Amino acid sequence: MSVGDFLLRRVAELGVRHLFGVPGDYNLWFLEQVERSDQVEFVGCCNELNAAYAADGAARITGVSALVTTYGVGELGAIAGVAGAYAERVPVVCIIGAPPLQAIEAHALLHHTLADGNFGNMLACHREFTVAQTRIVPANARCEIDRVLRSCWIEKRPVYLQLPSDVAALTIDVPDEPLDLAAPSSDPDQLALAILRIATRVTEARAPALLLDAEVGRFGLTEPVMGLIEAHSIPFATLPSAKALIDEAHELHLGTYRGAGSAPEARAAIEESDCLLCISVRLTDAATGIFSHRLRSEEIIHIRAFDVTIGMDNIPGVTGAEVLSGLVTAPPIRPRRILPPRAKPPKRLPPQFARPLTHKRFWQRMQDFVQAGDVVLADNGTCSAGTAGLRMPCGVTVVGQPLWAAIGYALPALLGTLLSAPRRRQLLFIGDGAFQMTAQELSTILRRGLKPIVFVINNDGYTIERLILGPDSSYNDINQWRYAEAASFFDTRDQAISYTVHTENELEDALVAAEHPGSLVLIELVMSRMDAPRSLVNFARRAAEFDFPQLSRVLVQPVPDRRGFQTRAVHEGDALQKEGPSSLGRTVSLRRIAH
Repeated sequence: MSVGDFLLRRVAELGVRHLFGVPGDYNLWFLEQVERSDQVEFVGCCNELNAAYAADGAARITGVSALVTTYGVGELGAIAGVAGAYAERVPVVCIIGAPPLQAIEAHALLHHTLADGNFGNMLACHREFTVAQTRIVPANARCEIDRVLRSCWIEKRPVYLQLPSDVAALTIDVPDEPLDLAAPSSDPDQLALAILRIATRVTEARAPALLLDAEVGRFGLTEPVMGLIEAHSIPFATLPSAKALIDEAHELHLGTYRGAGSAPEARAAIEESDCLLCISVRLTDAATGIFSHRLRSEEIIHIRAFDVTIGMDNIPGVTGAEVLSGLVTAPPIRPRRILPPRAKPPKRLPPQFARPLTHKRFWQRMQDFVQAGDVVLADNGTCSAGTAGLRMPCGVTVVGQPLWAAIGYALPALLGTLLSAPRRRQLLFIGDGAFQMTAQELSTILRRGLKPIVFVINNDGYTIERLILGPDSSYNDINQWRYAEAASFFDTRDQAISYTVHTENELEDALVAAEHPGSLVLIELVMSRMDAPRSLVNFARRAAEFDFPQLSRVLVQPVPDRRGFQTRAVHEGDALQKEGPSSLGRTVSLRRIAH
């Protein structure tokens, strides 16, 4: 079999159905092989960064996906998206069409290179953002392809395969057996020790609880986690990154935990737990409201994919799946706990005719609009904060990028999720600044005849940045687009309908048409520049204090004059003084952010 065809066979056995990318001269022979494949389809994107985001989105639905670019200029265009997949633990196979092997070995000065004869620099770049890398040559193709793809599957992170253009067509002997995707197994003694120690701790605890992160879904731990919750009646909360991972209507679900931004009952249950089982948890700034969590490390048990930590003791050589399964079948740990009833989601509010649309009213309306089984994508900022406040119906999948937090991610990711789950209704919430980052991929969505519902929040610039610093600064401004007309610009077959919404009754008219869309629906929501969900305002305040500690040293002192009072701002760090009426706006702005 040719090397390229063998790679495609293995990628299909991994579970990949779509290769997202951009053609370039070094990958064209491989793409010709893709054209002949009946198992894997190439999806051409508008640029390489968007292709990386689309592959990321697809992998979150199907479990794995793939990216194809050309050498140098193409792969570096995509690398920010690959790094995001690494950070968010999303398995993406990066296949890079490289110059011919004979040119690499001759250190030829080629286009798409730095013309220095160095063909190891691209491998070095990706070594920082992938868990396995290789340059495929005939001598190593059989073993290296399997090694790298297995690493992608086991570790749930991107991998990198560099395929020289003249190698793809060369023939090699290949095995008959399918790709080995068997998960690592635990050391029996270590596994028994981990289960015994955890079960003992939970049994002795007064108020055990579980805290879940996104990797529960990545590593297929949802079922054993659910089994543990129900077998032993342990209440649980999710970090924002694990939104809707488990049915949010479950009677033992405490809600979302985000440190000081949590609901009081969720915060109390998690922070006061005397045995907190953290399943694949990473306590990042985004997950904890800028480190506002108050967890007692001595009460925490970390169960991760390939090890367990109990207090200060680490137990390696065990898998999280086997530990959780062992705990499910352990003798009953404790009697059922009765939790206070959770508040019901708010009922639909009647629209107020001609009232300007606000975030508060819009997200209250979305609580009723989102349906069971939907795929909901939210870009970072006002959209991710708004969707975080919704209680999702059963079966909803939420896709976002809370850790890497690249704005513009969600639109091309929508292309990946649409192709991976074509029968599910899909909703995209994206801000105007994020939309301008990756708007081109709306073209590919229309070209493929896909029919999502796209909400573009037009609040005239980077609101999340304005809330942190510079509410009136020019660097947070963007050019105003006619967002509702974007679909018609990209659409040549009248496949889209668009609305511009300023008021609540206009929103209702648009939602009626969007309930059962027969085409792509794009709804532009015009809102006030500084309007935002309350949770985002609070997060921005904490982010300002964390990023710019000098703001807390800005003093506002009243200075009397003939007209009453002026304001003088004194920055202690720089001994900077500004006096006079012109300083009032900036001084009040800094004080509001800092305090």
